[in-house]
Formats: sequence, structure tokens, C-alpha cells
Amino acid sequence: RNGHCRVPRNFEENKALSNWVGKQRHQYRLLMENKPSSMTNERVEALNNIDFEWETTKHGFVRDDEKWQERYEELKTFKARTGHCRVPQSFSENKALGPWVATQRREYKFLIEGKPSCMTKERREALDNIGFVSDGIKHGLVSDDERWQRRYKEFKIFKARNGHYRVPRNVEENKALYNWVVKQ
Repeated sequence: RNGHCRVPRNFEENKALSNWVGKQRHQYRLLMENKPSSMTNERVEALNNIDFEWETTKHGFVRDDEKWQERYEELKTFKARTGHCRVPQSFSENKALGPWVATQRREYKFLIEGKPSCMTKERREALDNIGFVSDGIKHGLVSDDERWQRRYKEFKIFKARNGHYRVPRNVEENKALYNWVVKQ
């Protein structure tokens, strides 16, 4: 009848539907935060198949693609500055970016494992293009040799930017590189 799945929070015509949609969004947020949730991957997939709107703001709906693209651009900026895509969960400059990156890694991993995933082919290709997967050490997405090669490349970038090889250990963005240098 309406041609979309953007059910308002206070939908007077059908309050039960409005409440149900709100519950789905809430359970999805819990799932994305790795908290106990009644939302399953099968439900996410079913709702995605009907173009369910997961995000809302005070002023209406945020298109998932627009929000994803915004975070992706922020990740590209982060990578240009740091030489990698490993955004700390508690990144003080952009508190939303770390959790978003963790979600992308989880969805990417689900896709690789053949599980239901919100990761589209276009998003996967965009992330591949900036080296996102090669940074996926914790998720078993790269071999030991690939990991070493990536750190070596990161080490060379560090030298080019700083004029030396002395990686400080007390800088959050350099912790993994520092640990790699110490073990060499």
C-alpha cells in the first residue's frame, strides 16, 4: 500500500505494527552490539529482503546506504592518515567509526562463511579496494605470511611519514605495529 517499510514510531493507523517495528530495530541494535537479542540472522535476512529500514533519526529515516557510505568515507580518511583500517573500538576522534568497522568485519566474515550477512557485493568490493580485508587478522581472513607482509608495508609507510623506524609503543594507532617490530 505504501511502497516502503518506513513505519513511523508513532504510527496512529496501526500502533501494533509501529511497536513491532520498533522492537525489531531495538533487537537488531542489540545483535549488532553482540548483546543478547531475539533477532536472528534469518530474521535480519528476511527483513533485508523487504528493504526494512533499520535506522531512524529524530528527523526521520536514514538510508542505510547513505550511512554506510558516510562511515566508509570516514574509514578512508582514517586509513589515509594511519596507513591501516584497524580503528580502535574506543577511537576518541570518531566514536561511531570503531564499532562500525567491527560490524563490517563481522558481516564480511559471515559472508565468507556462507552465513546470512548484510554485506553486499558492492560494499565488499569497496572495502577490498582500500585493503580492509588485509587488516582482518583477528578474523582469520589472512595467512601469517600475508600478515607479515602487511606489517612490513605498514612499517615502510611509518618510516616514510616519520623519517625513522622508532615506532612509539604508547600511541594507540601504533600498538600492533610496535608489537610486530619488537618481535622481529
